Amino acid sequence: MKIKDFKKSEFRRVSYVMLMLFAFFFGSCDDGKEVGIVSGSGGAPFNSNLPIRISSIFPNTGSAGQRVLIKGENFGNDPTKIEVYIGGKKAPVVNVNDDCMYCLVPSKAFGGDLKVQVKDEENTYVSEETDVKFDYKRLVIVSTMLGKKDQYGNWEVKDGPFDDCGGLRNTCWMAWDPEYPDLLYTSEDADGDDGGDGKIRCIDFKNKRLYTMLNPGDIGTDGRRPRSIGFFTDKDGKSRMCVAIDQGNPDNNAITIFERIPDESKPCGFKWGNRKILARYKQCNTVAFHPITGDMYFNSYEHGQFFEVKREVIQDIVDGKREAAKPGDGVKELFTIQDDGWECYFTMHPEGKYCIVTVVNKNYMVRSDFNGETFTSPYVVLGQPQAADAYKDGVGTRARVYSPNQGIFVKNPDYAGKDDEYDYYFCDKHNHAVRILAPSGKVSTYAGRGSASLNSNPWGNVNGDLREEARFERPKGLAYDVNNKVFYVGDSMNRSIRRIGLEEIEDTNE
Repeated sequence: MKIKDFKKSEFRRVSYVMLMLFAFFFGSCDDGKEVGIVSGSGGAPFNSNLPIRISSIFPNTGSAGQRVLIKGENFGNDPTKIEVYIGGKKAPVVNVNDDCMYCLVPSKAFGGDLKVQVKDEENTYVSEETDVKFDYKRLVIVSTMLGKKDQYGNWEVKDGPFDDCGGLRNTCWMAWDPEYPDLLYTSEDADGDDGGDGKIRCIDFKNKRLYTMLNPGDIGTDGRRPRSIGFFTDKDGKSRMCVAIDQGNPDNNAITIFERIPDESKPCGFKWGNRKILARYKQCNTVAFHPITGDMYFNSYEHGQFFEVKREVIQDIVDGKREAAKPGDGVKELFTIQDDGWECYFTMHPEGKYCIVTVVNKNYMVRSDFNGETFTSPYVVLGQPQAADAYKDGVGTRARVYSPNQGIFVKNPDYAGKDDEYDYYFCDKHNHAVRILAPSGKVSTYAGRGSASLNSNPWGNVNGDLREEARFERPKGLAYDVNNKVFYVGDSMNRSIRRIGLEEIEDTNE
């Protein structure tokens, strides 16, 4: 907040000394992020024979890092001896005068109650109770929900409660269970880069546990590279999990499908089993279903192919009426993205209007429109084919990404009534950020690459403000909880799941 934004009436209520302090200190700190004590306080020293009183705080509403002036009596003039608490959290004191002081609002000061205490060599003197409150507004921040490494970079892979489940290995894809909204699945690709275990894990928000749902042997032949997860709704309205597998044999399973089986050993009460092969091909990265037709689409790294399997074919395979589909027999090739060796992820628009195809290893994205029956030839919407590794916000082909990974569509209320009401959020792995592609083609950075004063690296493991502080290291998986307006990020090299949302009153993992 700048001085020019204050209302004239508020100026009259603030003493000349407070305004001078505010103006002086305003230019002497760093936005409230780690501010040291400023020398040169004024006024009378603390008198232990008199009470400490708080009469006002201005402004009386804001968030972490907000500059505030607290007015009262007998604060003293030594900032090294005074402590201020807002909402039970210790507030940095920049400077103090005997009847006013300049502080910074701490994080998570939810209660808003105020307390001042002054210490000398022997005693601590506490301010009288006051009705003055600070109205704390929660910030959207990055935090760590589960998973961790020790100080040496080691971690243990295990199932368990959120606060004791070890680290996660290479979370490359995240997907919500369409029937159980408290379950979020992750796939852990066993690639040679970030080294996963080839498992499908479950983040169970109801039971606050992380556990394994499918091991590599459960997924299928060469099942150590589950790249993505999708869900097929069968003729009975039941959801079935489908997994795209990156393997080299065209005769093995490319896409497998599972049904729910009761299993009381799992906290959720079921497991995924009775595996069947939906399609046979090789080097498949993604499987997705059209939200209207129910048709299935998958790709191959081999020649950048984009394949379609009709819903009726899938239902026949589920019912045991036919074998797995393959090119020319249930699988139709629609187009190729560009050339050989095109590693692709893709995401369906929630209304089925188009899909975004992310070419991971070539640093660009294309869009394929749905014509009412199928998807049409794609065109570039972000970056350029085989663009050099780079980071740049911009519009369309002028923007630059570096190994973009999973993306999701999120409705933007500012677009209400427009033809497309969704932004496309995606993980930009080697740029260590979560970025946004708007319907207009504008690309911006949403979170990550912060803490510039820490070092010159864009990566790390730092929580806090989305851009000023937060850092990721090779984020790959991404999910969005539309009801609570929270993002979850599979932060692969930090071996964790990061959370982007309003500050939590009770954090799962500080």
